[in-house]
Amino acid sequence: MIQYILLIVAAPATYLLTKFMARVIERLGYVGVDIFKLDKPVIPSLGGIPILIMYSILMYLLYLAGFVAIDVFAAVVLACLIAGFVGLLDDLYDMPGYFKPLACLLAGLPIILFGTYIPRLYFPLGVSFRITYIYILLILVGVSVSANTVNMLDVVNGSALIGTLVVLVTLALSAVIIDPSNDILPLLALLSVLAGFLPHNIYPSKIFIGNVGALFLGAAVASFAIIYKVEFQAVVAMLPFIHNSFFFMNKFRRFVEHKRLNYRVTELGSDGLIGDAGDPNAPVTLVRLLVAPNRLSELDVVLNITLLFIFSSILAMLSLLWWWV
Repeated sequence: MIQYILLIVAAPATYLLTKFMARVIERLGYVGVDIFKLDKPVIPSLGGIPILIMYSILMYLLYLAGFVAIDVFAAVVLACLIAGFVGLLDDLYDMPGYFKPLACLLAGLPIILFGTYIPRLYFPLGVSFRITYIYILLILVGVSVSANTVNMLDVVNGSALIGTLVVLVTLALSAVIIDPSNDILPLLALLSVLAGFLPHNIYPSKIFIGNVGALFLGAAVASFAIIYKVEFQAVVAMLPFIHNSFFFMNKFRRFVEHKRLNYRVTELGSDGLIGDAGDPNAPVTLVRLLVAPNRLSELDVVLNITLLFIFSSILAMLSLLWWWV
């Protein structure tokens, strides 16, 4: 009963902490321009900080109460904190492009050091492969790739957060279906925290999650996918994230943020609608793909991205129909 009370209280606590910290962050001058609004409002950034704080506190309380094992607590929280700290450094000091992918490799170390993984990849139709040493490398690379992939889709209000929420719900359901004995309390804890933060970040955003938040979310997704052995379902559910980053990688051969692009990918018209900027050399991002046929409002773009994540997550869940075959 106590664990459920903590989960319920965490959402409004996160909401209030975010509201307070948004004012503090704005006064400190850490803000960003909401480019897809005609009046170009200035919005507080670094919204990932209250998420990090609340999730760490909630997980610690659950650990103290005996509901989360020490190895899972340490592995998940440390992985998320490392990724979040990498993002915070980039938010504060605008680090070079190679910094985040390389530094986020460190976020996979807690999972390895605390042994919260099984070195076997599972696929539908009962196919699995034991890859003891390669899997360790995949943990490091997978956490970094997941973190940076989520970060690259943080382009319109709530896109990265909503996408992550849909993916996390999919992972929770998949973990329970695959093994009903799975303790998904750490994942539910994050969902509760994000539910409290969501009202501040959905359209129209009152605070941006920043690199600190986006990298944290991506590392969390990868950590849960590894711990609960739902890597395949995670990859399928994350297809919108993957599509967006794939065309970036195909164009630039590295992870690139929108603020570092030398191309105009999309443009905001005088009518407040987002359209394709028409630059043939610009990468085919997910947002550009959505607005190419017809110009859309930012809210419509967010809704379309959400539908894509729901569709991908349904595909991920359908893969579980073969679990008993």
